[in-house]
Amino acid sequence: MRKRGFGMPIPSPFMRLLIILLLLPTAAWADESATCTDEAATAAYRQGFAAQKDGRSSDALTGYQSCLQIEDSCVPCWYEIGWSYWSRGAWSKTVEAWQTTLKLQPEHPEVGSWLKQAKANLRTVQHPGDAEELRIAMGTRSSPSKAPIRLELVARFQNYSGKADGSNGDHHDQDVYSPKSVRFSADGGKAWVNSLEGMRTVVYDASEHVKTGVIRHDFDDSNADLFQGESSVFGYRFHKNSRSGNPNHFRGKPVESTLSHGGRFLWVPYYRRHWDGGGTSPSAVAIIDTATDTIVRVMPTGPIPKYVSASPDDRWVAITHWGDNTAALIDVSSGDPATFAYSGERLVVEKVLPQVGLAGEDRDKECGFCLRGTVFTADSKVLLVARMGGGGVAGFDLQTREYLGTVLGMKPTPRHLSLSSDGATLFLSSNVSGHVSRIPTETVLEALRGAGGKRVRVEGFQSVYVGPGARTIDLSPDGRWIFAAVNKASEIVVVNAETMDVAARVRTDSYTVGLAVSPDGSQVWTTSQGRSKKGGNSVCVYRITTD
Repeated sequence: MRKRGFGMPIPSPFMRLLIILLLLPTAAWADESATCTDEAATAAYRQGFAAQKDGRSSDALTGYQSCLQIEDSCVPCWYEIGWSYWSRGAWSKTVEAWQTTLKLQPEHPEVGSWLKQAKANLRTVQHPGDAEELRIAMGTRSSPSKAPIRLELVARFQNYSGKADGSNGDHHDQDVYSPKSVRFSADGGKAWVNSLEGMRTVVYDASEHVKTGVIRHDFDDSNADLFQGESSVFGYRFHKNSRSGNPNHFRGKPVESTLSHGGRFLWVPYYRRHWDGGGTSPSAVAIIDTATDTIVRVMPTGPIPKYVSASPDDRWVAITHWGDNTAALIDVSSGDPATFAYSGERLVVEKVLPQVGLAGEDRDKECGFCLRGTVFTADSKVLLVARMGGGGVAGFDLQTREYLGTVLGMKPTPRHLSLSSDGATLFLSSNVSGHVSRIPTETVLEALRGAGGKRVRVEGFQSVYVGPGARTIDLSPDGRWIFAAVNKASEIVVVNAETMDVAARVRTDSYTVGLAVSPDGSQVWTTSQGRSKKGGNSVCVYRITTD
């Protein structure tokens, strides 16, 4: 073709038709009515779009790829295949697809802003230490906009901008200081947020999105009766102590939480007592009466009790020690906190990690098998514990207290465990590898029954990549969706629990770590703790809408 002014080629009839199509109203490029010039390409595009709308990203990708094989200049296919790559966390391919979209249609109204975000996500994956610090705008919505599940930021409690007055749902809250986790009450009326460095649990009205109280984890002689004369358990030594010499004079750093007895009690373990910088001494767990939001008892634990879980039959509460490869069972069958007591010896995964010589070390790394996510099976007979260090899910028979062994085969660094409502499916997140996975619970139990205390590999894990730093996961009440907090990408990623395809993503304040879905499935709350003195100090509240 010869050139005319401005250095542009004179278009052929085909190109003239393409230009006309490119100048159609922009909304056409983001719905199933959009067309290519070739009918077969259009049919493949619409097949992909329908699959994407249903949250089936793999089938959507197949449709769009077929479209581009037929017509490699079809803008709608390039734009939408970018979303398919986005949902799979394939950031380089997302960027390539949307750069092609802009090359074909420089004035595309939507792709520019999303391309900027995809490039930021790509940089995060390539250089995680340089991750972007985000403070997102109120009203931020998930993408794709036509996904079968959609999220919108409707409220926030943050401790970084004093200008927020709550008028648009953005509240400045000085009690939010390195928030680690969030838990809804059984009826969904309350939300408790553990501010780790603030050493307090903040109480919110989950419907009105207002703060209603603060539980301070601060102990001295005035509340000594909460300890019932206990300061340690299982013979744990105090390698450090308080200035007063009384180990029960401390401020606790709350980590995770669980509910027991139908939501009557909230259990909050402390990462450590504030004066135990190395996390080598016994810590503690608070038992909170949820009717009054007051601490009614404090029990000692081992070092760094990062996780706590209650059995479905309300007989046991398990305390999982990140610090020394052990878990412990508390008998709570009486329903009376005054009589709750440890039962039997510690549950040990392979071998106990001695605490001598670990003071001054990075306890997030010097943690042995780094035990964390913990769940009881539906019949309360087996305890499953995630091993972030070395990988695998360990199992214990609670009738015999026998260590059954460890199941391998999932993506590396399993962190959080969750069971479907019927207990038939085990879901887990893998932190460093950035995946969410599922497997039939019986597959895991069958392997553990024959493991003989060893490590065994199983097949059957279905996994999807959600992004770098897959932390807390939670299921929607109907079991249809898995919500994952993706720390390094500062996102919530929603996965279709049946197909294990990513359905939607939404940005969060950096860097999100904790997450909980309300009992009615109408909202999801996240906590952004921050990393390396960047980001964090934020609790984001998203409204959930589904088709």
